[in-house]
Amino acid sequence: MRYTEGMTTDVKQRSALRFDPDSLEWIGLRLTVVSSRYMAPISTALEQEKGLSRDDVTVTICLSITNATSAQEIVRYTGRPKNSVSRAVASLEERGFLRRDSDASDRRSSKLSLTARGRRLFDDISSRFVQRDRLMLRALSEQERRSFNRLLNKISAPSADWPRTA
Repeated sequence: MRYTEGMTTDVKQRSALRFDPDSLEWIGLRLTVVSSRYMAPISTALEQEKGLSRDDVTVTICLSITNATSAQEIVRYTGRPKNSVSRAVASLEERGFLRRDSDASDRRSSKLSLTARGRRLFDDISSRFVQRDRLMLRALSEQERRSFNRLLNKISAPSADWPRTA
């Protein structure tokens, strides 16, 4: 890692970077920082306003934008722990946001789907993500946004197969 003396950021209250931002090092850390800045306000608002945990939100989104219909599929898609997804499914079902039906083809599994109340919840969650997306992408030109999206898709797909341990 190359140290750059006196490197600063535009935001005074944040710590200065101690490496060259043009370097290919620490990309994962920088993605984590951006992700935290993106998600923290959404998570805080949804927890305070609706009593939703991160995993409640994750399950709701997964049932809306993927073809996942079971807790196991949500775990595979998101990489979240099984017990966290199971707790979220139970919480959302108890609060009337999702329905759990028996899976005729696999009695060990249940088919999950959002109720009308759950779909309204997703609409609220989705609008918050749209606002954060606009904020996150406003520094990029239209061409850069398309390139970023293409590259993110290229990284995201194989990440599902990455080892679960470091």
